[in-house]
Amino acid sequence: MNVLVPHGFEANYTVGFARGLSTNGVTLVVLSCDETEKRLSAAGIPNFNIRGRGSENRPVQEKLCNLLSYYWRLLLFIFRNRGGTIHFTGVFRNELIIIEGVIFSLAFRMAARRYVYTAHNILPHNRGRSLFFRWVYRLIYRFPHFVVVHTPETRRVLIDQFGVSEAKILVMSIGLNEEVAATALGRTGSRARLGYEDKAKVVLFFGRIDEYKGLDLLIAAFDLLEMPDTHLMIAGAFRSSGYRERILAGIAGARRRADIRLDARLVPNEEVGVLFDASDVLCLPYRNIYQSGLLFLAMRFGKPVVATNVGSLAEFVTPDIGLVTKTNDAQGIANAIQDLFAAPEKFPKERILAQAEKYRWDHVCRVLLPLYEAGVGNGQIPASHIPAAPVCF
Repeated sequence: MNVLVPHGFEANYTVGFARGLSTNGVTLVVLSCDETEKRLSAAGIPNFNIRGRGSENRPVQEKLCNLLSYYWRLLLFIFRNRGGTIHFTGVFRNELIIIEGVIFSLAFRMAARRYVYTAHNILPHNRGRSLFFRWVYRLIYRFPHFVVVHTPETRRVLIDQFGVSEAKILVMSIGLNEEVAATALGRTGSRARLGYEDKAKVVLFFGRIDEYKGLDLLIAAFDLLEMPDTHLMIAGAFRSSGYRERILAGIAGARRRADIRLDARLVPNEEVGVLFDASDVLCLPYRNIYQSGLLFLAMRFGKPVVATNVGSLAEFVTPDIGLVTKTNDAQGIANAIQDLFAAPEKFPKERILAQAEKYRWDHVCRVLLPLYEAGVGNGQIPASHIPAAPVCF
């Protein structure tokens, strides 16, 4: 049996990846949550909701009960259905790294004939200088039979710095985010809904907001622009209150603060298309990253990208897709934005959409097909193999 363990990771990634595998004939079972259960079922992909609700806005007691229930059901499930392939595509939580990173990895290795681990990042964001996390992840990378990474650069670092065997690493790009629906409003309708005129130039920053993503650099860069009728649209939830206060102060003190709009919340899927249709360019002003799923979200809507030259972004942001900054500071970002708006004809929507085709999930995941059991069952598991949740008081 092939078991996909998303561990609450991004729903669009999980559903897209599962669809890609299913399209290629892989029979699998996904251990889902409230956010993915209905979408996976609608796609005809067998799944079991063992995680439940993932909202942060819950009482501490409910969070703890949900977590312990999830741990129990996860471990029972994999050992009752042991002997196949377990693919962990989630992210281990920093505060529980010993339990989730080490103990879970050991359990996956023991229960699976083949344990596959997707390393979205070599180390957690903002933990690159931590000796403790480097030590823990050196251990974590020993457990899987195979490690999946998204870029050749990540593969090189795993080999050189973490001693991972070259033979156990596979490179698979992030797939195109087709789980976000297109809107029927189009550019004009989307701009009307958001209050932007057709002639305006709109720069978009989208996604969860953290320091490594460099939003403060983008705000400083936007303040350097001498381009009339240009707007910065920021949409996403903050990960820390400290960085939120820093951004609010940066906007309040900006020369062009009247042209900056902040929508500080987790944007639901049905609203994302409006933001992208209304914008002219997505900006990725990262301080550090190996790869970003937002790049593929922009491509899905045919939008060009301005990105800093960090990680492997320059390998994907080709001249057909957008521009990479010459320097990774505010001035470099401002220059790239100006250059893009000076020659918009270089980035036609049709060409970006054509480039995006090669990143569809059913294409990119083919490199992983030999890792899965072929033709095993029909994805149905006897009721006796589905662990019941323990009672919490």
